[in-house]
Amino acid sequence: MNADLPPDLCIIGGGPSGFSLALGVAACGRSVVLVEKGALGGRRLTDAIPRHALLAASRAATSARGADGFGIAVAEPQIDFARVRPHAAAVRAAIAPNYTQARLAAMNVKVIRAAGRFTRPDTCEAGGEKIKARRFVVATGSVERILPIPGLDLVRPLDCAALCALEHPPRCLIVIGADPDGLALAQAMRRLGCEAIVLAEREIFGSEDEELAAPVRAAFTRDGVVVHEAVRISRIEPRGDGVRVFIAAAGHEKAVAGSHILVAAGHAPAVEGLGLAAARVRYNESGIETDASLATSNRRIHAIGAVVRSARQSSAGEQHAAIVLRAVLGLPGPRMRRQVAARVILTSPSMATAGLTEAQARAAHRHICVLRWPFAETDRARIEHRHGGHVKLVTSRRGTLLGAGIVGPGAEESINLLTLAISKGMTASDIASIVIPYPAMADAVRQAAMMFRDSRLDAPLGRFLIEWNRSIEQQTLKIRELASFLAEKATQVLRGPSRSA
Repeated sequence: MNADLPPDLCIIGGGPSGFSLALGVAACGRSVVLVEKGALGGRRLTDAIPRHALLAASRAATSARGADGFGIAVAEPQIDFARVRPHAAAVRAAIAPNYTQARLAAMNVKVIRAAGRFTRPDTCEAGGEKIKARRFVVATGSVERILPIPGLDLVRPLDCAALCALEHPPRCLIVIGADPDGLALAQAMRRLGCEAIVLAEREIFGSEDEELAAPVRAAFTRDGVVVHEAVRISRIEPRGDGVRVFIAAAGHEKAVAGSHILVAAGHAPAVEGLGLAAARVRYNESGIETDASLATSNRRIHAIGAVVRSARQSSAGEQHAAIVLRAVLGLPGPRMRRQVAARVILTSPSMATAGLTEAQARAAHRHICVLRWPFAETDRARIEHRHGGHVKLVTSRRGTLLGAGIVGPGAEESINLLTLAISKGMTASDIASIVIPYPAMADAVRQAAMMFRDSRLDAPLGRFLIEWNRSIEQQTLKIRELASFLAEKATQVLRGPSRSA
C-alpha cells in the first residue's frame, strides 16, 4: 500500500452531487480525492437520461394526436422506435462531457477508480490507497432494489438503458412494482404503441395525496394501461419469445403473458460495503442519518444526495453539495430545511409536491387553510385545450405557505416557485401579488393564492370590515357632496353684491 494521502476532502461517489462538490472545493484551492468504482455521473447518465428521452418521445406522440383540436389534420403518428435510441444517445453524448475524469484532472482532483471503504473513523481505503482526509463526504447515491422472485434471473429484465436500446418497441411490457418512475415509463410505452401491464403489490400512487393521484389513475385507464393492484408474484417463467408472470390475488393464481419485463421496485440508499460501522456513522436500510447541516454521527463525515435518509429527490444532491461546500471551507451557511424538498412524478398529467401535505399540516397545526384552483380556468389552458389538473396550496391560519401540490401540465416547473415560497416563509398574499405574464399556466398558482384573501373577506371580521369601509365611503361621498353644495352657495353669495353694484 502506498503512503497515506492527506487531502482536505475525500468524496466517495462520483455522481452529480459528488462531482459538483469536488469541482467546487477544488476551485477554492483545496485538495480533493474522489473515489468512484463505476461510471462518473452515476445514474443520471445510465438511467435518468434514457428515461426522460422516452418520456419526451411519448409526449411528442400525444401532442401529434391532439393536433386535430387546433384544426390541424394529422394522421395517427407512426412510431419508429429505432430512432428513439439515437435520440437518447445524442442527449447522453451532449451531457456526458460534464462528468469526465479529464474535467476533474484539470481542476487537480485526484480520481481513484475503485470501491472505497472506511477502515477507521478517519481513514478510507480505495484502490490500494489509504486516504486520511480532514473531511469525508459520502455521495454514493442509490441502487435498484432486488426483488426475490423465483425465475426473475432467467428472463433478464430490462432497465431504462436496455429499453432504449431496443430496435423495436416491446409487444407487451410488464412492469413489476409501483415505483413512480416505472409507472411513468409504463404510460409512456403505452402511448408509444405497445401494450403495458403493471403488477403492483399495493395501490399505485398510494403514498401520494389522493386528490392529486386520482387524475393520474384516470389517465392510465384512458390510455389503456392495465393495472393489477394488491397482487403477489409467485414466479416468472420464460415462454418462447416472451415471459409469463404468475400472480396470486384473492386466493387464486393466474398467468400474465408479455414480451418483456421491467422491474420498478424503487431504489435503496447505497450504504452497503462502505464500512460505515467502522467509521462510527449511524445508518440503516433507509440511509445515513444526518443533522440539519448534513453531518453524520461522525462529525468528520458528511453525506449528500440519495444516500441521506431523509432525501426525497435525487436532484436534492446538488443542493446538499452547496451546503456541504460551505462547511468544508469553514464558512457559515444555511442549514438544510428538509420540509421544502420538491417531489416530481413525470406521468401525464405530471404531479409535483413541496412542503407539507394536507394531512401532515393538519397534524402539525391546529388551523389550516386549503386553497385550490383548476388549470381549466386559466386562459392558457383554454387556448391550448388543456382541461384537467389543479393547484392546491396549504397555508396556516395567517396565510403562511406550508405545502403545495400540483397535478397537471407543467407541474414540474410551477412547483419551483412554490418551493422557493415555502423555504422563504412567504404567504398566500405574497404569491397573489406576483405579476404573471399573460397567458400562463402558472396563473393558476396566483389564482389559488388569491382564494385566501377572498376566504378572509368571507369571515365575520372580513364582512364587518367590508361594511365598515362601505359606510366610510358613503359618508365621505356625502361630505364631498355637502362641501360642493356649500362652496357653490358661497360663490353665489360672494358674487351677488358685485352684480347689484
